[in-house]
Amino acid sequence: MTGALLLVPALGSRAWLGWTGAAFVWLVAVLVIGGRVSWLVTDRKRPPWLTRLIDEPLFVLWGAALLSVPLFVGSCELSLLGSVAGWAPFDLNLAAGVASAAGLALSAWGTWVERHRVRVVERELVVPGLPAAFDGYRIVHVSDLHIGSFHGLARGLGWIERANSLRPDLVAVTGDLLTTGDDFVEDAAEVVGALRAPDGVVACLGNHDVHGEPELTRALERRGVRVLRNAHEVVRRGDASVVVAGVDELYGGKADLDGALAGRPEATCVLLAHFPDFLEPAALRGVDIVLSGHTHGGQIGVPFLADRAHVGSLTRQRSRGVHRRDRTQLVVSAGLGTTGPPLRLGIRPEIGVVVLRSAPAQAPALDTRAALGHDRRVSAPPLDPRAATTGSGAR
Repeated sequence: MTGALLLVPALGSRAWLGWTGAAFVWLVAVLVIGGRVSWLVTDRKRPPWLTRLIDEPLFVLWGAALLSVPLFVGSCELSLLGSVAGWAPFDLNLAAGVASAAGLALSAWGTWVERHRVRVVERELVVPGLPAAFDGYRIVHVSDLHIGSFHGLARGLGWIERANSLRPDLVAVTGDLLTTGDDFVEDAAEVVGALRAPDGVVACLGNHDVHGEPELTRALERRGVRVLRNAHEVVRRGDASVVVAGVDELYGGKADLDGALAGRPEATCVLLAHFPDFLEPAALRGVDIVLSGHTHGGQIGVPFLADRAHVGSLTRQRSRGVHRRDRTQLVVSAGLGTTGPPLRLGIRPEIGVVVLRSAPAQAPALDTRAALGHDRRVSAPPLDPRAATTGSGAR
C-alpha cells in the first residue's frame, strides 16, 4: 500500500531527478517509510525523542503520500481544464508535484497542529420522562484516547485536566483507551483514573482495548473506574434515578445488550457503547441516550466539509454529533486520539459535555429539533503544549 501511495510524489520528482532518480527515491522511501510504519502497527514503548524526531516525521511523509492521491486527481482535472481553455498545456508531472506539495503541507498541519487543537462540545439533549432532579445533569463524554507512543501519559493527563474543569456530574468513557499492544495499560489506566466527578467515572471497552485485557479492566477498577461490561448501575438523586449501562466490545463477540439492560428499573437509560452501531438495537429496547465513539468523526476529512466528507464516510460510518432513531438519541464523539497516521484534518479532537434536560410538561410531543438536542461548540483554546508535557493532571 505504501508503495502505491508514494507513486504520486515519485512522479512529481521526475522533472528534477529523471526517471532513474525518481525510481531510486521511491524505492528508498518505500523501504524506510513502509518498513517503519509496519513496525509501528504494534505500539511498543520507546524513547520519546525517537517518536518526535523519527516516527512523527515519517508519518508526516506517509500522510502526505496518502493525501496526495485525491489531490493528484483534482490537480489533473484542473490541468485538463486549463489545457482545454488554452491557458497552459496539460502537465502530468506538474500536477503530481503540486499534489505532493499540498499533501505535505496538509499532513504536517494535521500531525503537528490540528491533532492537538482539542475543542469542547456541549450538547443539550431533551429527554422525555427525565426526572426533574436530573434536569441540567452534566455528563462529560471522553472517547478514543488511544494512549500510546503518539498520545502519551503527559498529554493524556492534560486532556483529563481539561475534562475535570467542565463541572461533570458523571464522566463516561466510551472505549479505545489503548492503541495496540499492552505496553501502555498502566498509562491508560492512570489517565482515566485521574478523571473526577461526584457520581464517579464509568467506562466501556472498545475494540483496541482487547489487546490489554484483562489487565486493563483490573488497572481501571483499582483506580475507582467502574467498567460496565454488559452491566448497568443506577444513579440516584433522592427518589429519582437514571440507569447507566455499558455494553462490551462488539468485534470480539462479547457484546450482550440484553444482558447489560437485564433487570434495569423503569427509568431514563443512558447506554455506553463504543460502536455507534448500537443505535438501532438500543432504540428497540427503549434506551434514551447512547454515547459512542470509535469513528473519530472520520479523523481525516475535507476541510469545511468534514462532517459529510471524511474517511469514515467511505464505509458509511456515522459522523460526529447527534443522531436519532425514534426517541433514542445517539451522541458520537470525535474522540481525542488517533489510529493509523497520527494526524487529523478538518476534524478536531473533542471532549463532549452532554447536558440532560427534562421535556416541558405541557408539550404533547417532542419536536424534531428538540429531540436532536442543541449542539453548542464551546470555544476553547488549544492545550498549552507545556501542560501536555508536564504530566500535571487532576488527581
